[in-house]
Amino acid sequence: MEVLLIVWLWGTTGSQKMKNNSKLPLSIVIPCADDIRIKHCLDSIDEKVEIVVVLNGATKEVINVVNSYDVKVVEIKERNLSKALNIGIEEARHPNIILIDSDCRFERGAIKKLFRGLQRHYIAKGRVIFESNNLLSKTIAKVREYVYYDPPKPYNPFLAIKKSVKKLIGNYYFNEKIHWTEDADLNMRLKKAGVEVNYVFSARVFHHPLGLKHDLRSAFRYGIGKRIRVENKVSSGIGTHFLKILDVGIKKGFLAGFYYFVWNCSYLLGYLYQLMRDPYHMRSLSSIEQE
Repeated sequence: MEVLLIVWLWGTTGSQKMKNNSKLPLSIVIPCADDIRIKHCLDSIDEKVEIVVVLNGATKEVINVVNSYDVKVVEIKERNLSKALNIGIEEARHPNIILIDSDCRFERGAIKKLFRGLQRHYIAKGRVIFESNNLLSKTIAKVREYVYYDPPKPYNPFLAIKKSVKKLIGNYYFNEKIHWTEDADLNMRLKKAGVEVNYVFSARVFHHPLGLKHDLRSAFRYGIGKRIRVENKVSSGIGTHFLKILDVGIKKGFLAGFYYFVWNCSYLLGYLYQLMRDPYHMRSLSSIEQE
C-alpha cells in the first residue's frame, strides 16, 4: 500500500512538473529602438514561449543586449511602431500573441494568466502597474492609471491578441500610417466590430517610473497621432479631455488633476503642431497615394 502511494505521488508530481515546464503556444512580441531596459523585460519572462524582438531603427547598444538572448530578432530601419508591431505579429509562429513594451517587467505568473484569458476571446488585456520613485512620478502614475482604466481600454502594452481577429477589424492589426495612437485606432475598430475585450487584472506587468519630460513628450506625440487619424478620416475631434480634470482631481487627488491639465495642454500642442507642420509628412504621402 505504501509503495503504491509513493508511486502515485511521484507520478502526480512528475505530471505536474511536466505541465509547468510545457511550452505555451504563445509568442511575445517586443518592439525596441533605444531602450536597454529591454534586458529586464526579457529576464522577467517566466514561461517557455517564443520571443520575437523587433528592432525598429535600434541603437548598437540595444542590438548587443538583444543578441545575448535566445530570441527571434527582426530588424527594420524605420522607427514606425505600428509597422514594428505588425511585422512582429506576422513573424510570430503561434496564433496567440502578447504585446509588451521594452520598459515593462512581467509579474511572476502574469504571462500564463493572460494567455488563459485569451482562450475564449480574441483580445485580452492585463493590468499595467505604473511604478513611482518620487512625488512627481507618483502623480504621473495616478494619471496614467486613470487614463488606462477609468474605464478600462485595450491599450498596449500588455495586450494579448489572437491572429484570427485580423479578419474582423479591417484585415490589419495596426494602421502603419498612424503614429503614436495606433492602439487607440485599434480600440475604435474593435468596438465597431463588436469584439469583446477580456480584462484580466490579475495578470500584471510593472512599468518603469515615468519622468515629466518623457510623459509630456508622450502627450505631445499622442496629440500628433490624433491629428493624423483625423487627417486619415478614421477619427474626428481633437481628443483633449479638459472636462475630465475635475473627475481626475476627485478620484486621484489635486496634484493629479493639475497634472492632467498640463498633460492635456501638451497633447493639444501636439495636435496643433501636426496641423501646422506635418512633421511625418503624412499629408504629402496621402497626396502621392491619391495620384
